[in-house]
Amino acid sequence: MSISSDVLAGLTREQATAAALTGPVLVLAGAGTGKTKTLTAGVAHRIARRGIAPARILAVTFTNKAAAEMTGRIRATLGETAAPHWVGTFHGLGARQLRSEPEIAGLRPGFDIMDADDSRRIVKRVMQATNLASDEPGAIGRDPLKLVCNRLSWLKDNLVLPDEAAAYIESRIAEANHTGHPVDAQQLRLCARIYIAYQRTLRDANAADFGDLLLWPARAMRGNPDYLARWAGRFDAALVDEYQDINPAQYSWIRLLASQHRELFAVGDDDQSVYSWRGSDIGYIRRFARDFPGAAQVRLEENFRSTGHILAAANAVIARDPARLGKTLYTRRQAGDRIEILAFATAEAEARAIVSEIGRRHADGRRWSDMAILYRGNSMSRGFEEALMVARIPYVLVGDVGFYQRAEIKDALALLRLAANPDSPQADGAFRRVINVPARGFGPRALDAVETEAAWRRVSLLQAVETAELPPKARSAGFAFADAIRAVARNRTATLADQISLLLDAAGYRAMLRESRAETTEDRLDNLQELITLAGGFHTARELLDHAALATNGPQDETADRVRLMTIHKCKGLEFPHVFLPAWEAGTFPTSYGDLAEERRLAYVALTRGMQRVTVSYAVWRHGSTVASPFLADIPPAHNVNGWLRGVGVNPKRANTHSPNAQLQAETA
Repeated sequence: MSISSDVLAGLTREQATAAALTGPVLVLAGAGTGKTKTLTAGVAHRIARRGIAPARILAVTFTNKAAAEMTGRIRATLGETAAPHWVGTFHGLGARQLRSEPEIAGLRPGFDIMDADDSRRIVKRVMQATNLASDEPGAIGRDPLKLVCNRLSWLKDNLVLPDEAAAYIESRIAEANHTGHPVDAQQLRLCARIYIAYQRTLRDANAADFGDLLLWPARAMRGNPDYLARWAGRFDAALVDEYQDINPAQYSWIRLLASQHRELFAVGDDDQSVYSWRGSDIGYIRRFARDFPGAAQVRLEENFRSTGHILAAANAVIARDPARLGKTLYTRRQAGDRIEILAFATAEAEARAIVSEIGRRHADGRRWSDMAILYRGNSMSRGFEEALMVARIPYVLVGDVGFYQRAEIKDALALLRLAANPDSPQADGAFRRVINVPARGFGPRALDAVETEAAWRRVSLLQAVETAELPPKARSAGFAFADAIRAVARNRTATLADQISLLLDAAGYRAMLRESRAETTEDRLDNLQELITLAGGFHTARELLDHAALATNGPQDETADRVRLMTIHKCKGLEFPHVFLPAWEAGTFPTSYGDLAEERRLAYVALTRGMQRVTVSYAVWRHGSTVASPFLADIPPAHNVNGWLRGVGVNPKRANTHSPNAQLQAETA
């Protein structure tokens, strides 16, 4: 068989049709429909059938792994010499472009590319040099370094140059005030000032950061016709994966490079657009036909991953998004098991039941790694970690750290350790951890003075802070901190949960998080609430502290045969024979603070991870009384074993009466 007749072999009719189209093409590829296979065939077809030189094809993905997979498939089909020269990630290819003509960014040949840690160190030096970290305490929030780094990335992702930042930010402030969603104007203005100094530092060091790799090429193409002609003229076709996840910089860069030939082949799924919090804009895929008049659109709807009942449930949930481009997944596989919807009295009962079911399925021959627990927020992991440890079931937190290793949990436990032993040197480590969190003007010199005082008097650091010779600001801060700790320590009527809550408020920790306005604020507050709830099961601080120490997990091999625990965001692109989807409660999933349409897309992503079996559950009591997620009511009765009816609440006992698994029912009692 010739190469040219082989490139579309093994594709479905829709996949082959999409791969062979010319001009602008949008391939709406539903979950599990073979989008990578179609994209690869599109590249191969352009080389083998249309005669486009490999060097004149641009193929863009979001990860190095996906780029390597695409290159490998093309080489397997066409041979080693036929693979395109420009296959890679957005930023990897942007770096190649910038290295070709670094002067567009004011750089010299051989410039360095800073990684995230390098960038943070430079930002920190700039903030210190401009006195923004000390002269205006609290002006940039709880974690000024992280917040500024995020803001600088945001500006670059929106193609804003340093000298434009002030005006751009003023326009965003005015827009936010007009829409009734005010932002921290002072914070944004400070970031604009830092941006100018930061970029000057990068240029002086002949360095670029991650955001520069698309910022400067895109701006140069937009503002210089000759530069645009040189680069857009290099390619005869551009193919892009995961188009629903692109941000403004990526959108502008790829659209400009395709502006001459208009051969843009975009593969994506607006139903799986779940990254708005990191800058992606679903509007780009939804307006593709407007950006490229006459564009062809092909829907890939045959799913090769999941059974019929799973797909029917996912279709029903996502169908209630009125803005979607629309498609309906189907499969030639059997209907399989219906979705199992279970209600539990408590979150603890839910975790025990799921872990017990995992154990039974493993005893029946299922690998641990065939099963995954997917949850909406990081704080959900704690209950499952504990239940899995008790059951001695191996697990791994994918792309995450254990509950007790999270910074806010360590900080809260440090406060508790101090309150439990305020006059014991054994709590000195806890003192060092939290004395200046949140920042209260108690720096390294003040801590050194307290250390010297404690060693001389042979007392704890908390005692020493009350007698050490300190500058007025540090002395005031130290006294206030010690008083807050001792006030909670003297409270003999407060429960352990109350003590933790009081400490977080007295130390200003919870207020610090609320004022930070960082992306992770809600997750961190949820984690703290989870700790407070957990504390209700312990009588003394020592019991809880010992429990946390014993439960701490080190790094784990994510490729080993272990049950997978991860957030729904991290599971995108993965699949498992059996997935468990806990905590489907209003306020938890969908969250009370998220965009409802995006939360619905997350539910669709979660359901379509399941290959053979999906178990969805909720708890009547978690951090308080709850009601089931409205997404459950969208799953038609014909496709779930509990016959869920739209708008009808489910009594926990009745919900489990219809469960086919009697043992799993018993776990809720």
